Amino acid sequence: MHIHIIGAGAMGSLYGGLLAQSGNQVTLVDWWQAHMNAVAAEGLQLSGITGDAVRALQAVYVPEGGEAEIADAGSGDVAIIFADANCTAKAARAAKRLLKEDGFAVTLQNGISNIEALEAELGRGRMMGGLSYHSAAMLAPGHAVHTHRGPTWLGELSGEVESARIKQLAALLSAAGFEPTIVGDIMGQIWTKFIHNCAINPISAVAGLRVGEISRVAAADALQTRIIEEALAVVAAKGIALVDDDPMTSIKKFCVAKFNKPSMQQHMEQGRRTEIDALNGALVREGAALGIPTPYNQAVTWMVTARQSERMQNLHGAPIDYEALEKEIKGGGDS
Repeated sequence: MHIHIIGAGAMGSLYGGLLAQSGNQVTLVDWWQAHMNAVAAEGLQLSGITGDAVRALQAVYVPEGGEAEIADAGSGDVAIIFADANCTAKAARAAKRLLKEDGFAVTLQNGISNIEALEAELGRGRMMGGLSYHSAAMLAPGHAVHTHRGPTWLGELSGEVESARIKQLAALLSAAGFEPTIVGDIMGQIWTKFIHNCAINPISAVAGLRVGEISRVAAADALQTRIIEEALAVVAAKGIALVDDDPMTSIKKFCVAKFNKPSMQQHMEQGRRTEIDALNGALVREGAALGIPTPYNQAVTWMVTARQSERMQNLHGAPIDYEALEKEIKGGGDS
């Protein structure tokens, strides 16, 4: 089976590397040129709890706007989407180009709007939902580290649990060392993880706290409580059936024992655009549509967006001459 991993950062590299190791033809597809070049030249290095090994596999760099120019169009049986939520539309265009006519895509991304974006390009019949509780981080281009092991959930949007394709995908993931579970209500799973991410990721991104430190800093813990309360109010208004009867307790317990850096914190440290608009920002929009106030989620969305701007400027932008800027502003005011 030919598997395309679209969005081959830390998580995409983890899944792609282990699926290749278990005998599948795997192609990594990403817009990060240095990473794709490193994998193409030297192989993909995986380390951490998976072990340490270098795996040879194909890597395709896609320049911005170049999704329609991908060379091996129509060769893929399945596309696993791990793209940043800000890049879902690009990932959908790439998947449409790469998949065979009977191929399908499955999203394992964070957030609640990815399925709709992919469905708009591919059609509902070529889509499958899913999510992963594994964690990984990039140490350098071509080198990902596996930091936490967890389950992988898969679900047909129709609710069918015995389709041939979902059973085949689950078997491939199981052979690669993952722990796939097929469920009938994948949206309940997605929303459960969505609340988990909303409660943890932005706090780590803004405060610089690892997951396990949130519960040990009173202010961060209190903010997290308010974020979760608002999220649960939105869920209740929407009538969504979560798979966790008590997300508050589960998230608090998780934040006692785990000390990884969530992806949003990693993106912030690297000066990359975060997925805040697909997480807390999306919750704010859902709340507004339902008349549910979400002031704490709105505040943390603003804070992450502001901090993100600062990190991107200072790490990747031209240095700012603040003294000259003040003089320019003062001069303009005197004229």
